Amino acid sequence: MTPAVVLGIVLLVVYWAWIGYFFARVRPGIMNALGRRLRVKVEESTSLLDAGTYGVTGENAALGKSGAVSVVDLVVLLLGTAGVAALLFVPAFIVADSGALLPIEARLTGRGAVLRVFDAVTMSSSDARAKVDLDVQNTGRETLQRCVAGVDGYSARSGYLHGSSDRFDLATAERRPVSLVVEATRPPAGTHRVRFKLECANERFAVVDAVLEVR
Repeated sequence: MTPAVVLGIVLLVVYWAWIGYFFARVRPGIMNALGRRLRVKVEESTSLLDAGTYGVTGENAALGKSGAVSVVDLVVLLLGTAGVAALLFVPAFIVADSGALLPIEARLTGRGAVLRVFDAVTMSSSDARAKVDLDVQNTGRETLQRCVAGVDGYSARSGYLHGSSDRFDLATAERRPVSLVVEATRPPAGTHRVRFKLECANERFAVVDAVLEVR
């Protein structure tokens, strides 16, 4: 398994462990503390229509206090489930998407590559096409097949820059130049950060940052 897959499995285990603890301890504790603060009895409903929600029961079930308990319960649910999921998985996705785990994966699997770009990519806003010269090198222990270099990502900030090279194989320790033509749709004038990637057999092996200059 790749480091990205291992990281995903670990985060899922941590998240589900948290979910169990949250519903068993954290949420009931918060709602009971709220009930004591409002001086009302707060219990989890077992009714078919609203099972699992907390509400005010008993003689002190005033409309204002019942509404406050319902709102707090909803906020606690959102923060404890979706909020924690965002805190765990969004940073992990950003790290994986950045390519930071690719060198670790290469050391573990023995399959890796390096991608370099020599110059900034320049194009005019009227003719939004440019040739990009890249340098690729197989740093692993086996041949990489059906490789393609291309733009990584699709963003309005770069005028939806896109383009990819022809497919090629990369023998062990082989280093070769690769060219591709990139295009954009009404790219905004200025300097923009873009990224290129190397994929072999639909598996990403390397990424490199570059500069797009639109004149």
